[in-house]
Formats: sequence, structure tokens, C-alpha cells
Amino acid sequence: MSTPNFSYYNTVDQIYNAEWAIHKLARLELLRASIVTLWPQGHPTRLIHVVGTSGKGSTCRFLEVGLGVAGKVGAFMSPHLFDYRERISINGEFASQEDVTWAWETRVKPHCLRLSLANADHTHTFHEVSILIALALFEKHEVAWAAMEASIGGRYDQSRALDVAAVVLTNVGSDHADRLGKERWQRVLDKAGSARPGVPFFTSDTDPDNLAVISAVCQAEGAPLHQVGQRQVRELEQTLADGAHAERRALLQAGYQTWNAALSLAVIRHCYPGVDERRVIERFTETQLLGRLWQVEEHLFADIAHNAEKISALAGELATRFPERGKIIVLGLSGHRAARQVFAALARVAKTVIVTGASFKGQDPVKVRDEIAGVMGAIPLLVISDPQQALQMAQTIRGVDDLVILTGSTYTIEQALNPDPYLRTLNSSFGWRTAVDLHAHGSLELTLPKPPPPLR
Repeated sequence: MSTPNFSYYNTVDQIYNAEWAIHKLARLELLRASIVTLWPQGHPTRLIHVVGTSGKGSTCRFLEVGLGVAGKVGAFMSPHLFDYRERISINGEFASQEDVTWAWETRVKPHCLRLSLANADHTHTFHEVSILIALALFEKHEVAWAAMEASIGGRYDQSRALDVAAVVLTNVGSDHADRLGKERWQRVLDKAGSARPGVPFFTSDTDPDNLAVISAVCQAEGAPLHQVGQRQVRELEQTLADGAHAERRALLQAGYQTWNAALSLAVIRHCYPGVDERRVIERFTETQLLGRLWQVEEHLFADIAHNAEKISALAGELATRFPERGKIIVLGLSGHRAARQVFAALARVAKTVIVTGASFKGQDPVKVRDEIAGVMGAIPLLVISDPQQALQMAQTIRGVDDLVILTGSTYTIEQALNPDPYLRTLNSSFGWRTAVDLHAHGSLELTLPKPPPPLR
């Protein structure tokens, strides 16, 4: 077989799925036009686009704190755990309630209304609106650099509409096969599609097959490719092992996070060649990120691991850090992920598993239990549909040296731990008004938006 032509394969894929692809590309053009309208001179913040299967949020946080040695910084991440404000941070702090309201009421909503009045098909989605809110707040607070996390994929994600100074691909795994393609090369092709002409492209994916696709896409786009591998990780590990950085806290306590930190360091070196690297690494050791092996209480941890790669990394970290302690796992699953594939790794660390629900796109806990029973062996499996009740049961049956680990779905953790009952209601019913409207009037997906004219 001749050398694979991945640009051609992407062309064929778009032709075979023309209605879907044109709709997605039109949405990117619509958002790009809105950004030009709101910032006709270009947005003042330099942006870094972060895509991948696992580690996107952590990489965004490392980029934020690392670039913070040279100026004001921000990050846009998803999903949030308890509060929408968590999606947007400035200098490591969540956006305030007042700032979110200001951005929506004075900048984004008025523009969206004008856009929709001109053409009813041109209504921005939740993700698109959130990107515009983040950009409005970065401008307001004079943010110099910001990391922007993609939601799903890369080529068609709305964040692809942004003009960026660098693109970062953490890795490509099995997640979202139903939307990005059942074959791994299809998922790599989609995520590598975030490459832009002339924009440096960084990746820490070391799989040779994945790298072949990434390299081909970058070459076709004219995007300089920078690879981060074992050598860079070992160098960072050596620096972390010296006296100045021996005390690791929070995010870097998890060994696998060193890959995300090494990748971020490579990007920061490129953006600021003379940066004080010791200060950057010091900040790495101090940073935290909500929901990443987060110690809620003395015996309770929460981690938003929700795919096979993240659960496997979590299981490995639990085995390394707490080898002698029993682990009661409370888990929920959302979306279309296969429970057996996602949770198989927990069989080597769990003492007891309690399967519970997830408030948004949650899978039936009974079906999840039945699916994972074959890989859990003799580990006791309980089903308690309500996340708060499931957590209470775990605390009740916990032995004196046992840990309780809450994981699987962000929405499960949120419903179990969110202290704000009003936000719990809003989070658990996300999108209900749109769903009711679609049920009453038919799917809006049948009406494709017309290609938007330039907006001035």
C-alpha cells in the first residue's frame, strides 16, 4: 500500500457526510464572524488551543500558571464541576458571578440577539456563547495569554474558529468513538485537524500510528510539529526531584500529570524563550485543579475520570499512593461510553463498588452494574441510583482505613457534592428548555444555517 493520504481521507469523509460536515463548518464560520464583529481589530489576548482525549484541563491549568510568570493569564475549560464560573479563570481564579453576568448582558447576549434577528438560523449554541463570554472577560481584564480547551475533537469543535498562537494535542484515546469515528486513526485525524497553517503544533502523544497521522496533517497544513516524549518528561522529573521542587502538591502529585506539565513547559518555552523555567516549574508544583484526585475530606477523594484512559490512570495512581488502603468506589456513567471498557481497570484496586446515577445523559445504574460484573470478579457491586445516597452508603460501610473514591461522571460528583441546591437544579436540568422546544416543534437539525455573510 502506498503512503496514506490523510488529507484525501478527510475529503472523502466530508463528501460522504456532506450535510453534517457543511453544517459544522458553517457553525465555525458563524462563530468566526461573530468574533470579528465583536473584536474588529482582532482579540487582544494571545490564545493557545488545547485538544486531546485526556489531560486537556490539566494542560490548560499548567499553561495558565506557567505563563503567569510573564503577565496576566487566563484559561477556558470544560466541563465545570459545580458552577459555570469554573469554565473561565483569570490568574488562577474563577470568573466572578458579576463578571459572567456583565459579559452576557452587555456584550454577548445583545450581539446574539442582533444576529438571530437578522437570520433566525444564526443562533449561537451554549459552547459558542461560552467562548464569546470567555473572550469578553479576557479583554476586560487585559489578559495577555489564555489557554482554550476544546470540547470534543478538534477539526469541527467550535474552538477551531479561534485565531491562535499555538495548538496543543495531549493524546488520542478511545473516548467519543460514536462521534469522532470507531477507528483510532479517525479520531486522530479529527483532533489533528485543529492544526492551522504556520501555527506551531505541540503533542505528547507517543503512539507511532497516531504520530503518523498527526505528522501528515501538520505537513499538509504547513504547521510546524513539536513532539514531547520520554526525554522531556525525564528531564522534568529530574528537576522536580531536586531539593527545590521535592515537595509536590495538588495536581502534580499524580505521576501521569508530569506528561501534561512537560508538554506545557515546551509550549511556554516557545512562547517565552527567556522565561524563568525554575519559577514556572515551581508554579507547576503549587497548582491545583478542582476534580483531579481532589481530597474532599480526610477519607474522601473525587476525580472526574470519565473514560477508559482516565480511569486507568486513576486506578494506577490509587494503587501507587494508597497500596494498603481499601477503596470503596462510587461511580456513575454518562453519555454513550461502554461501562465495561471504562471501568475495567478499577477491578485491580476496588474493595467495593457502588454504581449510581448521573444527572445529565446518565446511564441506567443497573445496566452499568450488569455490564461491569464480568470484569469485577468477586468485588461486591451495589446499586444506589441517587448520588448523594450512594455517597452516604459508602461512608457508612467504610472501614477505618478505607478510602471513598467518587468518580466516573462529572455530573455524578456534582450531584453528590455541590453545596448550592440552586446550581444543583440548574446543572441537573441543563438544556431542558431546548429539549422541550425541539420535542414540540421538531428537530432544528433539519434546518441547516445558510452560509453567513461577513458581519461588520
